[in-house]
Amino acid sequence: MRKINNHSAKSCSPSSKTFKISHKLGYWKLSCFLALVFLTTLGTSSLSARRIGLLIATNYKGNTVGTPPLKECERDASLIKSHLLKHAKFDSVKVLLGKMVTAKELGLSLRNLAQTVRSTDTVLIYFSGHGTYQKDASASNGLRNFLVMYKRPHIPDNLLSKWIKKIKTKKLVWIFDACHSGGIASKNKLNKGSGNIQVAKGQMAKVIENGDENLFFGNRAIIGSSAANQTAIEIGYPIRHGIFSYYFAKSLNPKDGDLNRDGTVTLLESFEWTKPRVIKKAGQFNHRQTPIIGGNVSGILLSGKRRATPPPKVKPPKLSQAKPPKPSSAKPVPSVLEPSDPIKASEPAVVPHSKNSTVVLYTTIYKSSVAGPSYTNPRKIIAKNKKADTKRKISVSISEHNYPLKIEWLDAKALKAQSSEQIPLGVYSHRSKVYKNRVAKITIKNVPTGVHEIVLKADGYPVIKKRLGVEKDNKNNKLFIVASLAGYGTIKGKVFLKSFDRPVARHRIYMPKIAQTNQIHSMLTASDGSFWFLNLKPAKDYFLKASFAEALPLDNKKLSVKANTTTKVDVVLNRKY
Repeated sequence: MRKINNHSAKSCSPSSKTFKISHKLGYWKLSCFLALVFLTTLGTSSLSARRIGLLIATNYKGNTVGTPPLKECERDASLIKSHLLKHAKFDSVKVLLGKMVTAKELGLSLRNLAQTVRSTDTVLIYFSGHGTYQKDASASNGLRNFLVMYKRPHIPDNLLSKWIKKIKTKKLVWIFDACHSGGIASKNKLNKGSGNIQVAKGQMAKVIENGDENLFFGNRAIIGSSAANQTAIEIGYPIRHGIFSYYFAKSLNPKDGDLNRDGTVTLLESFEWTKPRVIKKAGQFNHRQTPIIGGNVSGILLSGKRRATPPPKVKPPKLSQAKPPKPSSAKPVPSVLEPSDPIKASEPAVVPHSKNSTVVLYTTIYKSSVAGPSYTNPRKIIAKNKKADTKRKISVSISEHNYPLKIEWLDAKALKAQSSEQIPLGVYSHRSKVYKNRVAKITIKNVPTGVHEIVLKADGYPVIKKRLGVEKDNKNNKLFIVASLAGYGTIKGKVFLKSFDRPVARHRIYMPKIAQTNQIHSMLTASDGSFWFLNLKPAKDYFLKASFAEALPLDNKKLSVKANTTTKVDVVLNRKY
């Protein structure tokens, strides 16, 4: 804490000797004088807003505590520093590398930020290395997360949170290029987090769970290079970097990351430009890596102009207004699927401009208006059969505008062929006949490039909000949207063998004791170990079975499913059956 010099403060206090105001000045002159001082101070504060960086990276080379070494973390930090200075015009960038990455040095650096950063400043903190966690009953989610330093002690999340909350600005983002431990190195790639990280004797180490803004860091923006059950990889020639750090650095160049061409690169634009490229590059190594973002992420300008200005307005194309869906007996409710509030008011708006593109949405929204779970209750069957089997109506708005759209209805086979997502869609029955379910593929044309909020409304479904960075390259403008009918919930998860680096494909997983008669409650996992169960009635006693012999963890025996939400669960097998 910065101490106030009492003597200096006292000497500035108004007194009859040092600070007199003539009564002849008048109240209106005094008011004008104070207003001028206030506006001058405000203008100076706004103009003096700075961009400040703190980069932490270590390859753990030569450490004596058994931490597995990495190859490219320190090169990652150097690359990001050069782009922060060249393209983002950061005023200062401090770097801790190698043996400097200790709890003492990081603590001093964060405390210095707390003492010097102003509320108008933008702060970027970056960490590249190992992350780990341990079970801890005192933690909010039962896990205590750590950043792994070059030497012990490592830094727990509650201490990091305490340090971060003392930094005055809300325009702060912490970027983690780290992943789960237990990774397996293979040719030309290395998992950031491979090997067993020793934190405390007798306990198995895992890795940092990136991006949980609900628990830590005072709702500051957090970016993780991979999801909580994925590893982040670094690769050799020709990149020689962690793939996330490599593309994130490139996104700081306005020629790449400025999606709406307004002269600035916001944090959301940078993330949305980076994300599809990381997914694609990881896929070339038969690896799945999906960056995540959370916290208060809107309005943070990383590169380009200090103030965002809207792109020049051009005459927008003539748009066909989509007809709103008919009212449903199940009243639509706001979706809590992530992100629940994709774009906030502080994010620069996307106005129509000269660069337009095409967006494709793959969904699990059923074609039939009567599709969904069936029960043995005769009254429900009769009521359902009275309804006409009509095509469900869908409307989509993008940043509060409607654009020309086309809807195709895909069966499970076509959905997998076009989106690579494998979800059993099941069947539905109507008037004693059984039909295969089909789901909506939505193609939207003439969308201006930029970061958009997409609002999807369908009869009988909750309102779905998603965020998408639209680029000129149509290949990257795709979203896969999983949603259950209004009033129902979803379970999604993955099956792994021993560690999160070993997903298990084509493994039977099922839910016993389900009353619904026509839904899929048993399936083989996809190539990445994933599974989905849609349109589940809200309840607190769902449980999964991955094999007859496997003893599943306690927290997997009773799963709670809530209406209009997705319950996520990962199953780690001790043995493959």
